[in-house]
Amino acid sequence: MDEFKDLFSVDGKVIIITGGAGHLGSAISKAFASSGAFVYVVGRSSDKLEKLFEYNLTLNKSRINTQVLDVRDVEKFEVYVESIFKKHGKVDALINNASYAQREIWDDLDISKWNIGLEGSLNHYFTCIQAVSKIMIKQKFGVIVNNGSLFSFLAPCFPMHLDLGNAASAHHAAAKGGVLQMTKYLAALWGPLGIRVNAISPGYFPQIRGKQRLDYIQEVERRIPMGKIGKPIEVSGAVIFLCSEASSYITGQNIIIDGGYSIW
Repeated sequence: MDEFKDLFSVDGKVIIITGGAGHLGSAISKAFASSGAFVYVVGRSSDKLEKLFEYNLTLNKSRINTQVLDVRDVEKFEVYVESIFKKHGKVDALINNASYAQREIWDDLDISKWNIGLEGSLNHYFTCIQAVSKIMIKQKFGVIVNNGSLFSFLAPCFPMHLDLGNAASAHHAAAKGGVLQMTKYLAALWGPLGIRVNAISPGYFPQIRGKQRLDYIQEVERRIPMGKIGKPIEVSGAVIFLCSEASSYITGQNIIIDGGYSIW
């Protein structure tokens, strides 16, 4: 028997992805589905979810299941997770990817906006993990991958953002820093139970919204050693790796996917 043959395989694994129809999430969802996993995607946009579900047609099999669901609705998410477990008898992985944070400059923040920011980038990571971990603890295996951010450990370079005002907000940085620390905490807590908890921190993967500001893109690329912004597909490989046996001895870690931006 070749012990290396299926090292990077996720075939047959049951994967839950929050925010799995968005900019980065859709690439992650498609990558798992094309690799043979059973993918369960939740999100708030029915249009995005329907478009993602249509990807099944290109696979000639139904690997992506979608559900309109706001992950902040704790009870509904728990019911959804339980239905997946009843169907498959297991849950192999949770990919915490959903985010609802707005970009707000410091001078515009008040306590209400601050709390909404934390709710959108941190609190539902906790509640989603809590729902899935009940199953993983019983089955004594599982993987959790949390989507962090460069700004969980770096400060924004404000001049790079020109006059756009689109740098990460203070609540985003604070929340994502919390995501990384929670990742380490849970990795230590559940390591003996066979549950691995890791994070990824994507760099610059700007979405195209209307007219592109070429000067901004050029300013970002100038600061990245690889000289280019990221493509969503370049995030999915790291997530699949963390859910495969190839990473079976990796927990509590943060994989930075940024073209080298954070090395200087």
